[in-house]
Amino acid sequence: MGPSVPKTDRKGLRTAPGAVILAFACSTLMLASCSSRFANGRMEAISKAENPVRIDLAFDNGSYAVEPSEVSFYLSDQPLERLIDGDITDAAIIHAQLLWSPQPGSTPVDPTATNLTLRLALLVDGELGVYGGAGFAWPSGTKGEGPMELEIVGSTLTLLHSTEGFRDLLSPVMLLGRLNAPFDPVNTLRNRQAASQLVTDRLGRTQWVLKNVTSSGERVALRVDP
Repeated sequence: MGPSVPKTDRKGLRTAPGAVILAFACSTLMLASCSSRFANGRMEAISKAENPVRIDLAFDNGSYAVEPSEVSFYLSDQPLERLIDGDITDAAIIHAQLLWSPQPGSTPVDPTATNLTLRLALLVDGELGVYGGAGFAWPSGTKGEGPMELEIVGSTLTLLHSTEGFRDLLSPVMLLGRLNAPFDPVNTLRNRQAASQLVTDRLGRTQWVLKNVTSSGERVALRVDP
């Protein structure tokens, strides 16, 4: 086993010195199942850049909703009320869209396949970075009837937008881990609106941050006004 990638916290995205190129080995994340009422997720963000770092992310707020062509998860490390208020300096928000469920023998089941789109917003000392990309996840639970879990086993994201003071030490970055969320369409809509408004306000311009893919492959963008 090679040496681990240096770990930092989110503050390191602005202040950490560069690290030497290192190989890494990822261990499987183990976490308890969530109840039917509460979200819970633990992720590792592992940089694949020249000077890699690793940060741990915890999401204890959020939910999912079933939409026509996807299952959409919104989780954050901040309560919804704080996201709506917008007066925060540090936060992590993840938006995961499950496009299809893998079926052995019928669909690709390799971690290099894609059945998931991902957006990750990191707010550090008031500076914002928004990462986006795709990955592969194994879902469990019956959608629309109770909690669901996503085990994300492969992904690649890159920085899409940022404020001037945000220091990107992650791109390209791999997210690995598990997300648990209760089924709550109303709460999911509120989380989506709060996250979108927070991103728009910090960047100072309207963002097309919610992109859906229909079953026919057509891309549909939903505009979020400031």
